[in-house]
Amino acid sequence: MRGIGARTFGVIFLFGVNARAEAAATEPGFRTQVTDCPEEIASRLPAVVKLEIDVLMRERGPTRVPPDSIAFRCEEDSAHIEVTMGGTSRISNVDLRALSSEHRARALGLAAAELVHSISSQARAAEGAPPPPPTGPSSSEGRDRAPLPAPRRSSPRPVLLVGGLAELLGKPAALLFGGRLGLSYPLGRVVAPAMSVDGALGSIRTSSAEVMIQTATAAGHIYFGTTTGRVRWEVGPGAGIGWVHLVGKPAAGSGLVGDTVAAMWGGPELRARIAYFTSNDPDSSGASGFARVRSPALALELGAGFIALPVRGLLDGSERVYSVEGPWASVCAEVGLGL
Repeated sequence: MRGIGARTFGVIFLFGVNARAEAAATEPGFRTQVTDCPEEIASRLPAVVKLEIDVLMRERGPTRVPPDSIAFRCEEDSAHIEVTMGGTSRISNVDLRALSSEHRARALGLAAAELVHSISSQARAAEGAPPPPPTGPSSSEGRDRAPLPAPRRSSPRPVLLVGGLAELLGKPAALLFGGRLGLSYPLGRVVAPAMSVDGALGSIRTSSAEVMIQTATAAGHIYFGTTTGRVRWEVGPGAGIGWVHLVGKPAAGSGLVGDTVAAMWGGPELRARIAYFTSNDPDSSGASGFARVRSPALALELGAGFIALPVRGLLDGSERVYSVEGPWASVCAEVGLGL
């Protein structure tokens, strides 16, 4: 019987030692330091902290890593906690005044576990972040890198043009002065349709009479151009049609009677324009240079056309005093502004 009892005691002893060793191996391996804390906290805190950290590590799964150390320091009404883990430290303060004495150790243990969880979460986020792009250029990296998206462009703006006009019109050629109001709507970097309205007046003296001339003309053109630096070059065909009013004033002693003529005139016209931008702001829309962001431009425009719808003035049914026919030419100094 004694032999059987001795063998039973030995088996129980070995089982207990093995279980204790397994339990020690599963305990989190970190240092817990308690300084200047009351006895009811200091006596319970190490066990409570190990329990909370062990629960936290079990919840985190196979990637669990224990902290290096946890230090507690108590003052009059608060406790200072510092957790060190993987070279990173986190600090927290817990107010003890609102806690009963039996709950203070548990509250400090939970606060320490929260600091450990915060450090672990930050470490996992850093490990999962993609590596930063290389700073040095290389041919292989350049081929693999996706091209940058093109900058977004706004819609082209209409452009208002205002200027002073001078033109040679009719036979014999009369010099007229007036003004021009134009509106252009760019469709891109090259093409820009435009509409304009001219008004001009002048006079011409012949051997037998003086003729007063008034014109009002509307025209449409399609410009094609390019921009070099601050200069925009454009040229485009079009046509104009308008109304002309002629008033004849016979010379004294000629025996002629003055009269008036009002009729429509018009024909095809070619215009060329050069514009200089006073600001070097880039064209945000990528359209014709006049569509820049409210950037004013100074322009000079030349025009030449042929009158296909003439207006003729006659004397005695045979002699021509003045007529609106043949070629005409114009020059206009303008100011352009993107709307």
